[in-house]
Amino acid sequence: MAVEVQMPSLGLSIVDGTIERWLKKEGDPVEKGDLLVAIITEKITVEIPAEASGTLLKIFSPAGTKVMVGQTIALIGLVGERVGGFFAAEEPQYGPPHEPQEPFVARKERGDLKVSPLALKIAEEQGLDIREIAAKYPGKKIGKKEIFDFLEERKGKPSEEEVNPERRFFTPPSRAGLGAAEWVKPSPVSTDEEVKPLSGPLRAMAEHMGMSARTAARVTTMAEVDMTELVKLRNALKEKLQQEFKVNLTFVPFVMRAMAEGVKEFPILNASLQGEGVVFHRTINVGVAVDTGETLLVPVVKDVAHKSILELSREVIQISDRARERKLSLQDIQGGTITLTNAGVYGALLATPIIQKPQSAILWMGKVMETPVVREGQIVIRSMMYLCLSYDHRIIMGAQAVRFLQVVKKNLENPYPLLF
Repeated sequence: MAVEVQMPSLGLSIVDGTIERWLKKEGDPVEKGDLLVAIITEKITVEIPAEASGTLLKIFSPAGTKVMVGQTIALIGLVGERVGGFFAAEEPQYGPPHEPQEPFVARKERGDLKVSPLALKIAEEQGLDIREIAAKYPGKKIGKKEIFDFLEERKGKPSEEEVNPERRFFTPPSRAGLGAAEWVKPSPVSTDEEVKPLSGPLRAMAEHMGMSARTAARVTTMAEVDMTELVKLRNALKEKLQQEFKVNLTFVPFVMRAMAEGVKEFPILNASLQGEGVVFHRTINVGVAVDTGETLLVPVVKDVAHKSILELSREVIQISDRARERKLSLQDIQGGTITLTNAGVYGALLATPIIQKPQSAILWMGKVMETPVVREGQIVIRSMMYLCLSYDHRIIMGAQAVRFLQVVKKNLENPYPLLF
């Protein structure tokens, strides 16, 4: 019997992707584990392996097609096997599959609305009003299929600017005006300008960052950290680690361990808002932002609380190298619960980072630099750094965020226990 190849789930916040290219053609033999298709999603191109051996019988979604998580994109089976029979006398389903009926206890009630938890999550991430969607399906339970159908229908409708291109150049009347509207014609495009389409990883990043900014009630708080002792510790260890383990010791693994200590005291920083519930993640998986030169990728270091500084150093180097070489696997990008981004390597001092949804917090670390500060009434030179924590105020209270940041600060200013 033919086996479905489906668009896999690549993370809690990802609901769709775009087929970049097929690595096998229809009729090609396929072994389980062979790389089958490359999919662009969430700032990255991921190559998906085949989960069964056989022949690639049919490709339903050619390169350039946008597909939803769970959608059947191809079939693998035996040579000569009837593709149509796979669908039990039904026409091939190229769109998102119908959502299975959920038990009553799993349903979320909003007044007279019946909405599945998955539909609520997708609607929230896409910035949709669930009641507007429900109005198109009176009396019907809203599942992910209805959300996807609504999105496709909305995309298919021309905007007001497309119907009336001059509308975008309309300037509302000023208070000083006499009620007359001013129409401003567009200026011609200069010959020294070039317009490139926003596509691929950049488009995915733009969509995700825009969604995060629309949905999260983002607040940023900052702390100044005295890194003098950590600088001394790093200087004492880095040559030994380089010679014996070929590891370049940076401040990043220390900050990751300090974050883990903070999460132990304030687990809400490691939680996610899903629909009307809060999911507390037991494992601390830190996404590490990596600049590839073209975009920003966020591979994940798993179970940070139970790894040594040496183990974290190795893993950060490995995933950063794979990110720059475009060799990240599904496991590398899935499961993040909180994010760390280090712009200090570029000399940056302060920022207000955008949260990686569905996470609820992101920690930004700046440049470590010698700074004159006052200690016991004396001006001394210390190695100082700023930490900037952005968090979703819908589930994280300000006091929790500030106290979490103080735990991180305390551990970095006395870093020796982080080694054990």
